[in-house]
Amino acid sequence: MRISRFIIGAALAAFVVGCSKQSSSRLPADDRLATKVTLTKKSASSSTSSAAAPVAQAAMTAWQQGDTNTAVSSFLAADWSARPLFPTSSSLSLSEHQFGALPAADRQAKAQDISDQLGVLKRLLAAVTQAGHDAAAKQDVSTARKYFTSLKQCGEALDSPESSAIVKLVGQRLKKNADGYLSNLGQ
Repeated sequence: MRISRFIIGAALAAFVVGCSKQSSSRLPADDRLATKVTLTKKSASSSTSSAAAPVAQAAMTAWQQGDTNTAVSSFLAADWSARPLFPTSSSLSLSEHQFGALPAADRQAKAQDISDQLGVLKRLLAAVTQAGHDAAAKQDVSTARKYFTSLKQCGEALDSPESSAIVKLVGQRLKKNADGYLSNLGQ
């Protein structure tokens, strides 16, 4: 349990540091591609199926494939009020209760997987944040507001009762950051 708390704490610290940076540089391609996470490749545009595609899947899959523009566009277009957020095969889809009910060895493995997946999500969130800052720097307040509002909506979705504690914390921090970015834009 102590190890999983350390991993979760480290993942949260990495997320907070990554999202608070307002660098104008883009993430290197090697950083975008460095991940062990695998997601299923169901089409996010499948509107005829009875089960909705996970909300974050299109953006995260595009990010993992190194397609930054599509990832950011997919993130912006996502309906963050829809569910599920992540595929059921993703460790990010576990509730705190489900995570706690796992045997110790499985919890340790899932904690590492959660950390890896949060790393992917963190880099995607940093790219969306940067796109918002870039728009604001160009005095395109309307576009910047869209990016920051989407970040806030994602944070609200992550900070839900069906999320694990670490995912909730990421959501809470994301909402706080997005509120700050939106307030900096003014009305």
